[in-house]
Amino acid sequence: MVTANGSDPGSERGTFDGALLRHSSDAAIVVHPQRGVIYASPAVAQVLGVEPEAFVGRMAADWIHPDDVEAMVRNRAIASVAGHAGPIVIRGRYADHEWRYYEAEWWIPASDSGVDGIILHLRDVSERETALAVAVRDEARLAALLREASEVVVVHHPDFERARYVSPSVLRLMGFTPEDFMQMAPADLVHPDHYDRWHEAVHRVLIAPGGREELEIRGLHGDGTWRWIDITMVNRVDDPAVNGVIVHYHDFTDRREAELELTRRALHDDLTGLPNRTLLLDRLATALGRAQRTGQSIAVIYCDVDNFKHVNDAIGHRAGDAVIIEIAARLAREVRIGDTTARLHGDEFVVCVEDVDDRAAALHVATRLREALGRPFAVGGTELVITASFGVAFATGSEDPDLVLEQADAAMYLAKGEGRDRIAVYDQQARSRELSDLALRQSLHRAIAQDELVVHYQAIYDLATGRVVGSEALVRWNHPERGLIGPSEFIPIAEESGAIVDLGIWVMRTALRQAREWGYGTTRAMTMWVNVAARQLMRAEFAAELTAAVADARIPSSAVGIEITESTLIESQPEIPARLAGIRRLGCSIAIDDFGTGYSSLLYLRRYAANTLKIDRSFVSGLGANSDDDAIVSALRDLARMLDLRIVAEGVETPAQLDALREMGCDSAAGYLLARPGPAAEVEPLLDTAYLPLRSTRTA
Repeated sequence: MVTANGSDPGSERGTFDGALLRHSSDAAIVVHPQRGVIYASPAVAQVLGVEPEAFVGRMAADWIHPDDVEAMVRNRAIASVAGHAGPIVIRGRYADHEWRYYEAEWWIPASDSGVDGIILHLRDVSERETALAVAVRDEARLAALLREASEVVVVHHPDFERARYVSPSVLRLMGFTPEDFMQMAPADLVHPDHYDRWHEAVHRVLIAPGGREELEIRGLHGDGTWRWIDITMVNRVDDPAVNGVIVHYHDFTDRREAELELTRRALHDDLTGLPNRTLLLDRLATALGRAQRTGQSIAVIYCDVDNFKHVNDAIGHRAGDAVIIEIAARLAREVRIGDTTARLHGDEFVVCVEDVDDRAAALHVATRLREALGRPFAVGGTELVITASFGVAFATGSEDPDLVLEQADAAMYLAKGEGRDRIAVYDQQARSRELSDLALRQSLHRAIAQDELVVHYQAIYDLATGRVVGSEALVRWNHPERGLIGPSEFIPIAEESGAIVDLGIWVMRTALRQAREWGYGTTRAMTMWVNVAARQLMRAEFAAELTAAVADARIPSSAVGIEITESTLIESQPEIPARLAGIRRLGCSIAIDDFGTGYSSLLYLRRYAANTLKIDRSFVSGLGANSDDDAIVSALRDLARMLDLRIVAEGVETPAQLDALREMGCDSAAGYLLARPGPAAEVEPLLDTAYLPLRSTRTA
């Protein structure tokens, strides 16, 4: 029998000497199959935290983790046959009841050792196993992070020919398995257009230990498409733990496409896709630079569709947009690929033509553009014909882009002033007009303050009695240098600059004061008609301004008439109908001026509170000579009767026109034949005097 100190006097195997086990740093114990521990070395106190004498007699189940008992039994069985088994890692209970990790080995003692059991060596490896467990956990966590990361991490060999490691995220982000990616040469992933830039970055990072390079390229995806890749390369060849180049691949295609779309929208028109003003000016600046180097000229052609707001109102905005898109397409088809077609806004387009030989060549292009827009447009099963005005400006390279564009714009306005559907070139005539308009614009506000404006009045005659039934107030500018200037020269400038508001209020107050002096609405049953511009009518304050003017003049509101052009109604805001209805409730009359020249006249008659129609002079001029004009005026008269509206014909200049209007039964008329516009002193004698030809004819 082996005692706790290792002696067994009655054994035939001799004496057991425990010196070798006693001095080992490992815990050594002798385990008997039935009696458990029969010997424990002094190191047991350090390794297991139990005094050797107290450990004797313990069974394996007392201190080995239940999950590890089976492995211990299996290894002991192996040792009984092979003489040795292990080491294996088990968990054992330390003295404080804490589970620790131990490396365990079984040994079968020599047959003559006198040991009646199996020797078990134990060493505490808790720190090592804990560190290993942490490392395994960290590695698993890192693998999970790399698998779900928003970028691919690759470690390339120092020669950068192949990858040594590829993160699992490569399959999700780049469409390659890690194995396939590692077999590919990095250059195979780079788009040909970006290869040189990529190759230079690789070269720079390889020759600089610790160097870092960042670049954006298009890279190959596993599905065969090219994606935008953000690459960061770091040289870690000198780091023994890496010995390679770490490369981060980040797919930012969605962001890049969003940025490109934002850039496109910032530089292109949303509706047509054409370059907008910003991009046009940039390209124009580039073209001017080329022209200066080559000695060639460029032509800038400014296109504005005539009366497109009328078209838009007639066919609706959706159909109008379709027409704008087709206009853009037609203009773009008529120029070369290298030229620029841009949409500035609304119905205004600009074409920049490079390498123009002479004026004739530029005019040829402009004529081609005009003819292209002159072909009918198919809209909702019907054909629509439009016209456009074109302005052409030339440049040789030294000019400012904005200046050239302004010159083309000025020429376009010259074309409109000459009757629309024309081509005008920016030359000395356009320059003179531009300077004249600028001078008028600068002095217009002064003109109002310094009483340079005057009001002339044109009498309106009743065609049945020949007597005056009212007058229209017409503003004139008594310019200190240019003399009397008609409204056609400065009213458009006033509207553009905003001076029309102050000018309109001044004319209204002046005319209504004159109406009071003439006894309108009291001693004379007459109406003073005042023209109102679109910008005036669209102001919320207009009704209050009109009310104040009527009150200050101390005349009945029934003696006041407001004239609004049909184009003003086309451009008006949604609240205008209610505003006009309020003016009618005030007692003032409302006339639609230039009636018949718009595209939706019947719509306006139904929508707005008008009680008078003024037939445009363009129809009156053909009466008695043009059957179409006769038919139009006759139809307008019938329409007015059905709607209980009075009708006034403007621009009567010949007896034939007057006779035709009377035969048609028109109510009243005005024109040079009857009376020319003039100052109040010249018009006043006409107020109580009938027009003799009308009176004599009526009397007869």
